[in-house]
Amino acid sequence: MQISTEELSALWKEMLGDEADPNEGFIANGGDSLKAVLLADRIFKLTGQELDYLEILEAPDAATLFRAALAGGRD
Repeated sequence: MQISTEELSALWKEMLGDEADPNEGFIANGGDSLKAVLLADRIFKLTGQELDYLEILEAPDAATLFRAALAGGRD
C-alpha cells in the first residue's frame, strides 16, 4: 500500500510538533533515534514498506524523506 504526502506530513508533525520546519532535517527539528524508529514503524504499519531509521535521521529535509518512503524505502 502506498502512503500519501499528506499522511507523511501528518506523521512528521505528529513526531516533531506543528512547528517542525519541513525544510530542515529530522534531527534539526528535535527528532532523535527513538522518534525515528517510531516513525519508521508507523510508515511500515501503514504501507508494509521498511524504511531504515537511519534514512530518517540522515535525510536533509522532509521532502527527501518523503521521496524515500513513497519509493518504498530500502529493499
